[in-house]
Amino acid sequence: MFSVSKAATLKKFGEHYFFKTQTQLLCNANTKDDIISAGENIISSLYNGAPYEGLNVLRYRKFAARVLTNKTCVQTHTLPPTSNAASFHSQRAYLQMKMWMNKDNLNPCEWGWKVANGNLVPVKCTMDAAPSKLLNIIRCNCKTNCDTKRCTCRKNRLECSVACGECKGTGCTNSSKTVDMDY
Repeated sequence: MFSVSKAATLKKFGEHYFFKTQTQLLCNANTKDDIISAGENIISSLYNGAPYEGLNVLRYRKFAARVLTNKTCVQTHTLPPTSNAASFHSQRAYLQMKMWMNKDNLNPCEWGWKVANGNLVPVKCTMDAAPSKLLNIIRCNCKTNCDTKRCTCRKNRLECSVACGECKGTGCTNSSKTVDMDY
């Protein structure tokens, strides 16, 4: 997991009741759905998500926050994993735990692995992280009227949008949208 250390994980295990209960659920799970659900809750908790928030919601929330604060494209590897990617990670972690405990003879290909060129390789995800159009949003954070070449949007020949920090795509000279002041 990107930027989640082992020390932070162990600290969270000792201090957070929800994290600890989800870990116990993962260890005692009876179905693959239970494993995936507990794994998603654990990973969400590691990224400081609210209990039962869900990774896709957390990922979107973190993405939106970074769009507002970054001046460049958001790097997807810095976001929490998608629910789809986390499901495979959880399955591999569960398989590893069972192997360490010498319990159950499970087929790795049914638990987040696949065979490629005669080797087992992890299935990382079966879906795209996000649409490419979404990942390449350009926005500005101009303090003035977005009327110079310093405006990131203007520089890229784009109109300002709601993702822009100050103007929010309304009321600046680089937007065709106007604010309706009639009350």
